[in-house]
Amino acid sequence: MGISDPLNKNIGFMLLNNYCDDNGINQMDSANKIFKIVGLIEKTDKYYDTSSYGCIFRAFVHNNSNLPIKLKNTYAGTIYLKSEENVSQFTTKMIKKLDASEYDIQENIEVYSAKRFKQASTFSKENIINLVLLIVVSTIVVYNIFNIIFQSMISQIGLMRSIGISNKKIKTMFISMSFMYITLGTLIGIVFGMIFSYVGLRIVYGYSSMLTIQKLSIICSFTVSIISVSISSFMLIKKSMKKSIIEAIRESDKYEKKSKNSNKKIYEKSEKILISIATRNLWRNKPRTILTMLAITLVGTMFILNLSAKSLVKKNMEEGIMSRSASMSYGSVDKTVEGDVVSSDHLFYKLDDNLIQKVNDMKGVRYIEPHFYNPYAHILLSKDKLSKAYQDELDIMKSLYKVEYNNEYPLLIRGYSDDMLKQRKGFIEKGENILSPTSGEHRKVILVNNTNSQITHSFDAKVIDDVKIGDIIDIKIPVYRDGIEKYGNFKVEVGAIMKKSYAAGQDGNSQADGAQVILREEDYKQLTGQAEYNKLFITVEKGQLYSVERRLEKLTDNYKSTEINGKGEELKIIGAQQSSEERLSVIYQILTLLILSVNIIFIMRSNIIARRKELGTLRAIGLSTKSIKKILIIESELYGIIASIIGSVIATVNYNYNIAELNKTLLKGGYTRTVEHHIPLTQIIILFTIFIVIGFISIHVSRDKIEGESIAECLSQND
Repeated sequence: MGISDPLNKNIGFMLLNNYCDDNGINQMDSANKIFKIVGLIEKTDKYYDTSSYGCIFRAFVHNNSNLPIKLKNTYAGTIYLKSEENVSQFTTKMIKKLDASEYDIQENIEVYSAKRFKQASTFSKENIINLVLLIVVSTIVVYNIFNIIFQSMISQIGLMRSIGISNKKIKTMFISMSFMYITLGTLIGIVFGMIFSYVGLRIVYGYSSMLTIQKLSIICSFTVSIISVSISSFMLIKKSMKKSIIEAIRESDKYEKKSKNSNKKIYEKSEKILISIATRNLWRNKPRTILTMLAITLVGTMFILNLSAKSLVKKNMEEGIMSRSASMSYGSVDKTVEGDVVSSDHLFYKLDDNLIQKVNDMKGVRYIEPHFYNPYAHILLSKDKLSKAYQDELDIMKSLYKVEYNNEYPLLIRGYSDDMLKQRKGFIEKGENILSPTSGEHRKVILVNNTNSQITHSFDAKVIDDVKIGDIIDIKIPVYRDGIEKYGNFKVEVGAIMKKSYAAGQDGNSQADGAQVILREEDYKQLTGQAEYNKLFITVEKGQLYSVERRLEKLTDNYKSTEINGKGEELKIIGAQQSSEERLSVIYQILTLLILSVNIIFIMRSNIIARRKELGTLRAIGLSTKSIKKILIIESELYGIIASIIGSVIATVNYNYNIAELNKTLLKGGYTRTVEHHIPLTQIIILFTIFIVIGFISIHVSRDKIEGESIAECLSQND
């Protein structure tokens, strides 16, 4: 509060009591009293972190104190349960039992938020897709690897059949081998998975977290192994049994068709010829190539969609486009400075001229708009004047918060300067702007007749039914008269009516549970007795939102009942969770790419081993080792390049389709600002770079099979 050495000092309080009388009419009692400070209770710094949680100033007095107003007979306290497992059931039960509202009895808000974030993360569409993709890719990769292993055993099967071993025994042998691979491989995989998870956990959530391996994860691991290895074994046995013994013995991974042009010219050191050889080799084993490219396409598509979606959400949340309705409703306004909603009274909070001038001179600020603001007024209407849509909204409020309305409904009051009124002229749907002083009996106002519907999640709901220009409406506003705060009742004339796009997309509406009324600031001052501005709109230069916010936080550090709001505020609350989700998504992508890398490396190495004689022949007719490497590099790169192109096209189309659908929803809801369509080039470039690097690595790790053997050794290999 800015009081130095407060002990034993006197402090003046205005005691305020807002309540509804027996007739359901809103009343306000207030009185001034001097208190002496005889003690201080200190709390942790986090309690005073007004940017995130708000700060409530509390004064404790003896319950027998003779106070000039009647205090509410309410109880506030903390309930400690024996077990934390059934908190939600307990609160639901007590709300029903005591006929209380959800606002009156609630779980620890931080714990509740953490649980909700965890649940949203676990069952989010993105994480489910990532998990399914990981399982599918793992299955494809394991199948490819075991197919390669078992493919080399077809000739052995032929030999076993030639010496009289029955088909049943061969099948039994493969089942035993598969079981061994599944058991040992999965157990080793689980150990590496735990190590990887431990490292990932520390990266994503920090060192305060604990590693737990769920049974479902182990079951998934064995399921992937069983499915992929079983399919490989089944297809191999089926294929080998169809062949004759001689065909099986002679089985190799060679071309089904030999090229007709076998002269030496085909091996000229031409780039086109090298590409031609690499392309033909790529399709040597069509099923394996198709499966590999399918896996890369799936991973590439999700890689682009996931990372680009995260980037899109963050960028547009900062600009107040893709966010919660509070940020999205600010429109041209970027940040606000105002009184903390839980520890200041809008009628008495003030922004001094010195603070306003410092903000105006701040680097990155384009212009400012100081004005008056009070969300605790009421509009006086008979129930038959309300629209059906708004009555439905009030029924929800009644069921959730036990709020009763008796011809007095929530109203947000604003007092704007002529410059501010001119800036918002384009939002007027009916009537004329109220730039001139009122000449008639009643002051003219601009009515905002739309409110955010909790039923339709749009701003289609109107408050007053069939309101017209010139209508006289009754309003009740907190005013300052004779040294105390009280309600004042006034009649005002509707001079203009705003479009619903104003309520949805301009000046913020987070505290508007009903209609809004805009007065000329001089009229507002005369009605309320409030002389100094209590809210400041700030519009910043492009790209300066967070730098201006940091300067605002530093500037208002000594104004403890002041808070900063506006665009991007949600990132303060969910920012840590979003950052964790982003890191988790990146880890998913890295893990999937690592699995694919193993697949590509394994395939290329097996191809080189299977084609040693062919590579020896190419070297024998004059092709250099460098050119052979070039053929193999092109071949390995083609896996990633072709699949990445397909994945990029699919991801870009899907990405922009989602933006189009989002924009339709925004426009339908009354918001005026939409997301721009674009191609996620950054993510596409990253994807191509990753697969190009993987292609080079796959050849590099097999260089011993390319350079380490003489031509004679290669040519001596059997077909």
